[in-house]
Amino acid sequence: MQSAFVVAAPSPRRHRVAFALLLGLAAMPAWAANVPQTVQLTSGLNTGGTSFLDGFTRTTPGWALVQYLDYSDLDSIKDANGHDSPAFRKPRIQTTSLLNQIVYVTPYKPFGGVLGFNTIVPVINMNSSFGNGSPATLSDNGLGLGDVTFGPYVQMLPVMRNGRPVFSQRFEFDVIVPVGKFDRDRDLNQGAGYWSTIANWAFTVLPTRNWEISARLNYIYNFRADKAANVPELEGFNFRNGKAGDAAWINFASSVAVAPNFRVGINGYYLQQLHDNRTNGQRVANTRQKKFYLGPGVSWTLDPRNFVNVNLYLPVKVENAAAGNVVNLFYVHQF
Repeated sequence: MQSAFVVAAPSPRRHRVAFALLLGLAAMPAWAANVPQTVQLTSGLNTGGTSFLDGFTRTTPGWALVQYLDYSDLDSIKDANGHDSPAFRKPRIQTTSLLNQIVYVTPYKPFGGVLGFNTIVPVINMNSSFGNGSPATLSDNGLGLGDVTFGPYVQMLPVMRNGRPVFSQRFEFDVIVPVGKFDRDRDLNQGAGYWSTIANWAFTVLPTRNWEISARLNYIYNFRADKAANVPELEGFNFRNGKAGDAAWINFASSVAVAPNFRVGINGYYLQQLHDNRTNGQRVANTRQKKFYLGPGVSWTLDPRNFVNVNLYLPVKVENAAAGNVVNLFYVHQF
């Protein structure tokens, strides 16, 4: 749904401010690249999308459906020093994302693990508004399909001690396909307009029967983009291509079983962009993102084939990105 806030046609000055911000946000792939979100677990940047017992997944052949419902309410846009950007007055960027993930576990067992494949198809709705007299604004692209993620993974069998699992891990490699909705005249789009690849390693350690510690280490590489949103019309400037800097991040969580089917704990993530973005082959200084979020979470096992996680993420430190609170609802059903 489009915002009811009417944005006047921006002047060249306002375009320059908006474009500079988007260069800073462009470290994110897929729809996450242009939507300055925090959780972005989607088709792309899975910051905070994973939670408790992340190192475990199905090891018997078959299908599973995973659905994420993510809502973010971002009310500030941070500069390279982590301060509110003076270019935006009373920003409000609300995003609701439904991610549909289909997982297939094969009967093949390479490297002592189990081979599987996953595909994620997101649908994203955005609504942005700014206070009266804001020097710059960002226009959203409403409702649409996001970029699609797919790839293989190898789930290793759990390490057992004294009849119980004490460690489990998974290795995954994904490709993000830029098929999402993209409008050159909008600042915030569901699609990024370029390809990306992500490698990650997820693991869970269980010091006791009831206590677990999980983490997922991620690295993303972004390929060159030949299109961009709301490129400024400046004398002597002609956009030819751009490239978002690569980034690494860690999702982490820890929980305790307070009942046979119910866990409570904490969750968070830390992201660091490793290199600045580039435009027309030239480095754009001070465009590296940094994000640190923490919050509480719960997990409820409905039955052996269905479980639900709910996680809240609160900003602790954010640079070169929009910031705000994020709620993530995670549902898994095994067929």
